[in-house]
Amino acid sequence: MYPGIAKQIAGHCTKQPEKILEVGCFSGGIGLTLLRQYSPSTLTIALEMEELAATFTSDWQEMLDAQCADRYRVVSTPLSPLTLTGQIFDLIICRGVFFFLDEKGTILSEMYRLLSPGGLVFAGGGFGAYTTPQIISQLADESRRLNNALGRKIFSRQEFELALSTAGLAGQPEVIEEGGLWAVIRKT
Repeated sequence: MYPGIAKQIAGHCTKQPEKILEVGCFSGGIGLTLLRQYSPSTLTIALEMEELAATFTSDWQEMLDAQCADRYRVVSTPLSPLTLTGQIFDLIICRGVFFFLDEKGTILSEMYRLLSPGGLVFAGGGFGAYTTPQIISQLADESRRLNNALGRKIFSRQEFELALSTAGLAGQPEVIEEGGLWAVIRKT
């Protein structure tokens, strides 16, 4: 699934990102896939729970080879506010944003705050436009179980657009429904 979402994100990038941030409880797979693609980019993975940050390396060992081992870091931070002061990113990713979305769109505002001019936020939920039906069928039941256990919130396109409009973002975020429900947010 991660290569399919990474390919979809790369299709929205107008330049190679130098600094990538992946945010949220499902972080790691997409960012590490992109890190392999975009050398010499760096990746920061922001996890809300310290225990997830502590086990990150063992959880993702198969993707942490010599190609990217020294180009990523894991930080523990609340998601609102993201405590990554003085840092700006070219690409920010959040798969599973609906778990963190409130009526003010705070997590979206936080990601936008850390975005460099010309940068891109790709946030939403789903398996991605390029993930094959075979992979989706292998993952769907476990994903549904996990999402329900974590308190899944289901948003319609209209509800997502409303959250985007209340987040106070400059410009017009694009909402796409290929491979899920995603927002493509650019900072000019």
